[in-house]
Amino acid sequence: MNSSIISPPEPLFIGDLRPGDHARVLEITGGKIMQQRLGMLGIRRDTLVRVVHGPGKRGAVLQVGGARVALGWGVIQRVRVAIIPTESPHTGEKT
Repeated sequence: MNSSIISPPEPLFIGDLRPGDHARVLEITGGKIMQQRLGMLGIRRDTLVRVVHGPGKRGAVLQVGGARVALGWGVIQRVRVAIIPTESPHTGEKT
């Protein structure tokens, strides 16, 4: 096997992110009602989100498109995401 092949990083939940992180929604592991509710808020598979505040014990505030959405802890632990590397405007380094 070729050791230069790098496997994709393990998916995280929104609760694992930090303020300022950008991510793509991979999956919503909650039930049908939760998926419908998040869909009405614009959060569905392949949606890009940014953590504005949190996550903390009470949840997180996400930017989804042009809107900000507050989600509780139980919900953010059911939204699986992949971090999207972004360049820092100050240093030009990828974060």
